[in-house]
Amino acid sequence: MNNYRVSFYKDLCNSDGHSFKCLQRQIEVQSVGPSQALVLAERLVDNERLNADCVEVMHLAGHDEFEHPACYTPAPGKHAWNRVA
Repeated sequence: MNNYRVSFYKDLCNSDGHSFKCLQRQIEVQSVGPSQALVLAERLVDNERLNADCVEVMHLAGHDEFEHPACYTPAPGKHAWNRVA
């Protein structure tokens, strides 16, 4: 089992009209892979209520590893962002 941090983001506009992603909810789960981590996190978080535009799954590394982010878009037509670790 691996540890993953799943973050739910909403795309918002600031006062200048520039979009930015705003963290709505973050949860850590254990699973065998990132896809299963996403499914588990969506069950634990009411994503329908959040209506997240982007869901980021990040592998939480051990002492000798790097973190590996992956970004998933929950619905077609929504934006996806890649985060630099």
